[in-house]
Amino acid sequence: MSSHSRKLKFKAETRKVLDIVINSLYSHPDIFLRELISNSSDALDKLRFEMLTSPDLGSDRKPRIDILPDKDNRTLIVRDNGIGMTGDEMAKELGTIASSGTRGFLEEMGELNAEKTPELIGQFGVGFYSTFMVADKVEVLSRRTGSDEPGQKWTSTGHDTFTLIEEDDIPEGTSVILHLKDDMDEYLENFKLRELVRKYSDFISYPVYLKSDDESDWEKEPVNTQKPIWIRSEDDVSDKEYNEFYRHLSFDPQEPISKLVFHAEGTTEFYSLLFIPSMRTMEMLMPDYKTGLRLFIKKVMIEEEAEELLPRYLRFIKGVVESSDLPLNISRETLQENRTIRTIRKALTGKVLGWFREILDNDIDKYHKFFTNFGDLIKEGIYSDVQNREELADLLLVWTSRSGDEQKSLKKLVEELPEGTDRLYYITGTDRKELASSPYLESVGKSDTEVLLFDSPVDEFMLQNLGEYRGKKLVSLLKEVNEEDLSDAEKAEKKNAEETFAGLLEYIKDQLGDRVEDVRFAPRLKESPCILVSDRNDPGEMFRQMMKSMNQELPNAKKILELNPVHPVIETLQNLYEKDRSGDKLKDYVNILFDLGTVMAGGRPENPADFGKKVTSLLS
Repeated sequence: MSSHSRKLKFKAETRKVLDIVINSLYSHPDIFLRELISNSSDALDKLRFEMLTSPDLGSDRKPRIDILPDKDNRTLIVRDNGIGMTGDEMAKELGTIASSGTRGFLEEMGELNAEKTPELIGQFGVGFYSTFMVADKVEVLSRRTGSDEPGQKWTSTGHDTFTLIEEDDIPEGTSVILHLKDDMDEYLENFKLRELVRKYSDFISYPVYLKSDDESDWEKEPVNTQKPIWIRSEDDVSDKEYNEFYRHLSFDPQEPISKLVFHAEGTTEFYSLLFIPSMRTMEMLMPDYKTGLRLFIKKVMIEEEAEELLPRYLRFIKGVVESSDLPLNISRETLQENRTIRTIRKALTGKVLGWFREILDNDIDKYHKFFTNFGDLIKEGIYSDVQNREELADLLLVWTSRSGDEQKSLKKLVEELPEGTDRLYYITGTDRKELASSPYLESVGKSDTEVLLFDSPVDEFMLQNLGEYRGKKLVSLLKEVNEEDLSDAEKAEKKNAEETFAGLLEYIKDQLGDRVEDVRFAPRLKESPCILVSDRNDPGEMFRQMMKSMNQELPNAKKILELNPVHPVIETLQNLYEKDRSGDKLKDYVNILFDLGTVMAGGRPENPADFGKKVTSLLS
């Protein structure tokens, strides 16, 4: 029975905030249930705290949150048996949005636009008003636990006014009754409500019960799991539970390659549970791919794709992070600049890289599987994360001219190098097996020196940024040799060839013209008559192709033709030069030599048909 009724106006500032909340603030109306459950959880927390000093409030009370959809009346009720509110508290809390911070909130949200839609809960007190996105009328029934005052019924349509009416038969706690709008019937369906609870509020500390579909009974088990798996001791959680949670997060039917449970303490405390997926998906290489980490604050999911928690190259990691050191009302925009987030990111990144290193050291088979799937993303980190570059390089597996069918740890390979070795030689291309028999290996001796073979599109870009590794200079065999890198014997051989074949050298340069940057003798060749190499400042063909895939064309660079001064072909050319330098035969031989160098470099002749005719003529 009603004994007293009050009709009150929302404050002007509150009216403005209501407009923002209903029309602009939240990206999706689903959020309303998260907000109501969070408010219920807060009310139960407050009651639990007061019971510590006032046990007469009812120590035998079993805290719970109930969700009651009513299809006949088109209402949805969310209720709790928490602390409840008095009439004055309801007028203040529900009639003035965030009374302590309304102006600041309005100032922050004054120029709200499509790019600025933070999802706020808790401290601003605006979360409750998200209910008006789905309801055209909201009623709140509440009675303060342990108080002699009658209960209160608050009613509003989200416009200018609200009413407060005393009701004698309202139980302790709070019930929020939503009279749903015509197009919001999905929130009367149990499957939808269950989905939202599990998505946003699965780890609220109190059980959330749902009225069963036939509306005659309650579901026996809570909808939410309540105990976050990442907070539980690792000894108390089975592999099966971890794998089920991973599948719940990732929708991957396979088991993860590995998991990491990490609790950081100190100035910033947070919990994390991370997984390496079983395989890489194509989406992970896309520029707009979102990271899989979920951010929880005080057991409430704040962001499903928190890109700020790990560097972008670790976007394949799936998992959750929970912190109580962040305010519940943090927005996506301030998340990026928050000092605590930066601290979490740094600690988490270091822990993840240590996790990878531990797998490499202790389970090489598992690491091979990991690197096969995600090695390109580790390489992306090498050129994008300067601070962790060497630690990331330690994680590289590489093919070498002597590695056969299994990659080697770059770190281990360097540790086993002969003392005094100051450089690592490498070649890049698209086919590892072709690289293993490349003529470019001749310059360091095919059996004496282990050459790194890189066949991934990102390798060239990574190598350009890495430059050296653990004091060893990375030297490409596809580029011209610096004069200072030649031995005294090689310098003498080169000088002798330049003097002996000076006329031939000039003839070849004239014949090839602007097809090459230069023609020179290279004593590093042992078996092949020639090779084409790049200028030492050229970024390389692999890098050029990668930039092309990103719609950024780089100009083609002319190659340098290096000749083997002791190869019989050079003697043949010299004899022709001395006997018939004006004839077509020498000219054809020079063109064949250039095309041969092109083929040996993995390219194709400028005119394959003409090349074929010249070779046929030569053979016959």
